[in-house]
Amino acid sequence: MASFRLFRAAVAFLTALGVFDLYFYNYARIHALFQQTPSIRFNLYGDPQIEGDAKLQREPRTGKFDIIINDYYLHYVYGSTIAAFKPNYVITMGDIFSSQWVKQSEYDKRIERFKWISQRVDGRNNTIRSNHTNMYMAGNHDVGYGYETRAYHIRRFEDNFGPLNRKWTVDIDGRTHRMVILNAMNLDKTRMRQYREDAWDFVHGLVADIADQPDVPLILFLHIPFHKPDGVCVTSAKTEHRNGFVRYQDYLSPTTSAYLLHCLSPVLVFNGHDHNGCVAGHSVHASAGNHLKLGDSGKVLQSGSDMCNLTLQELDMYQPEIQEFALRTMSSMTGHAAGASTSLSTIEVTVRSCMGAYHGATGIFDISRNHQQQTTFDVRVLGRSVQVSIDGYTYKYQEILLGHHLVVRVLLVANLISCFVVSVMFLQR
Repeated sequence: MASFRLFRAAVAFLTALGVFDLYFYNYARIHALFQQTPSIRFNLYGDPQIEGDAKLQREPRTGKFDIIINDYYLHYVYGSTIAAFKPNYVITMGDIFSSQWVKQSEYDKRIERFKWISQRVDGRNNTIRSNHTNMYMAGNHDVGYGYETRAYHIRRFEDNFGPLNRKWTVDIDGRTHRMVILNAMNLDKTRMRQYREDAWDFVHGLVADIADQPDVPLILFLHIPFHKPDGVCVTSAKTEHRNGFVRYQDYLSPTTSAYLLHCLSPVLVFNGHDHNGCVAGHSVHASAGNHLKLGDSGKVLQSGSDMCNLTLQELDMYQPEIQEFALRTMSSMTGHAAGASTSLSTIEVTVRSCMGAYHGATGIFDISRNHQQQTTFDVRVLGRSVQVSIDGYTYKYQEILLGHHLVVRVLLVANLISCFVVSVMFLQR
């Protein structure tokens, strides 16, 4: 009788484990079953921050095991969601590695590991042919904040992941859309001024493009989120400087944020950096109230759009006054508040980290034609999912979660136990 009860308990355990295994190995396919095929799709992966030698030195007994488990976990997150959702673009949102200071030999090792993790090569280091384009953004753990950026940071990132700034256009059912990846790490005060000038030259070029083609919708990707008041997202606005240069920042400065909102007018903005993720809405105001005269330059700011005519030197020279002015020209709100707003100009999505501690999140961003001609934002927000409809197009973002890495580890141990249980059951027959 006791052996029969034990047998029933073993069968129940194996059945429950089988259900969990079926979901785990098919979680991405299950979510993809309920999705319509869009005109274009992006898979977004936030801040993988893969570790290496420093962790081995810090945790000599368990570090290697943790690194192996983490690599397989991230490999599965990338692989399962790419296979299920079949994106046109796969974008890693920065902070690919855990530190920008690793030696070149360690950097090369992590490059090879990340190629396997992100499905660029197979287990034998053979290139995997795919129907999607891989793109990458630079984060603070890749090239450093403004105070830290060095020439070799930039060089080895671009050698392996492509340019820090890039733009391209895609035709989506008859209408051109402009896609932009912007180097956010050097937009604010940067020790190596050339890198900041490169970033702002790129921004000013975008402003000129928009002046020539104002009706082309713009989707912006950058690592650091825009400035927001406390309470809109989990992270608060914190910035630290050293010798006048950015040593740490959670958000871009108010001036930079307002400039990008007014002058680029993105429909959606995607970023990483804040591992918790967030959906926020931004409004820009035609008038800032009192106008601002910029010293002896002869320039007067009466509205936020007037900022678009300022050079980088002017933005720096009159920074305190412009920052106060900038804050009066924009407002931000939570995603849920954005759903009820009638004055939105931009939706910002901070992509949750794909690390195991954040449940292996993947952001799925779709653009589709909807044949409706509303000229104001129709925003629908459900948790971390958001849908924006405007000018005949629907822009939809949703977050797909695998599960916390501790749950996955427990599942792995349970499967090992199941092998033992099955062996015992056969031996007793």
